[in-house]
Amino acid sequence: MPSDFEKKGLPDYLRPFFWDVDFQQLSAGKASFFIINRLLEHGDERAMKFLLKNYSRKELVDVVKNSRSLSNRSRGLWKIIFDMEKELCIPKRYPTPYGNY
Repeated sequence: MPSDFEKKGLPDYLRPFFWDVDFQQLSAGKASFFIINRLLEHGDERAMKFLLKNYSRKELVDVVKNSRSLSNRSRGLWKIIFDMEKELCIPKRYPTPYGNY
């Protein structure tokens, strides 16, 4: 059975970071990877407080390690913050006719 956190929507102050999706439909639990990724890349101080309060370190580190859309600059910052300097954080790339993405 999902917890209240997993069912509830996001706080309204996070709306500007999700300009391209239906904000009302985002579930803090079901869309956790997407939400964490977007806020690690574009979030402000208030968004970071939300992440640290509502998601585990393991969930945040998982996004840093595996996200294909997190910029190298952001990934480098979060590796320092989460003390991941010795961990490999290169997301899997997929071959396409136009190169590896």
